[in-house]
Amino acid sequence: MINLVPLTERDFAPFGTVAALARGRMRFGLVDELQNLRAPARPHLDFATLAMKPLPLDATLMERHATSSQSFVPIDAAAYLVLVAPASADGGPDMARARGFVAAPDQSVTYRANVWHHPGTALERDGLFAILTFRAGDDADTEFSTLPAPVRVLGP
Repeated sequence: MINLVPLTERDFAPFGTVAALARGRMRFGLVDELQNLRAPARPHLDFATLAMKPLPLDATLMERHATSSQSFVPIDAAAYLVLVAPASADGGPDMARARGFVAAPDQSVTYRANVWHHPGTALERDGLFAILTFRAGDDADTEFSTLPAPVRVLGP
């Protein structure tokens, strides 16, 4: 069971970067946070609607991009789920050490390369996001792991 907490830069730092989005703020860019560890991979920008799933929910699947960071930038969204886990000794997600956060609609997240995370999930209503990942178009772009048992995710 994982109890979600509000997303903060400090708490999320082991897994990636949080960027606050604000009108009137001068230009803010991600540079060092974007990782591409494969020469043939190119930036791939998707625009996707993430379906809303109410809490509590059962996490059954995690994913990672072993050689690429992945950024989620809300365009028209409310709160959304950020569920992350370090790798276990066998390389899969270590759900015993997983952390769960509620991201606000004005927070963008960038997962570091090789960080296990739950697929994008909106919590209050469907949300439109821009998603940046580096891809080469092969099986190494994304790895999925079906969890041996569902992990219950509870609200704050």
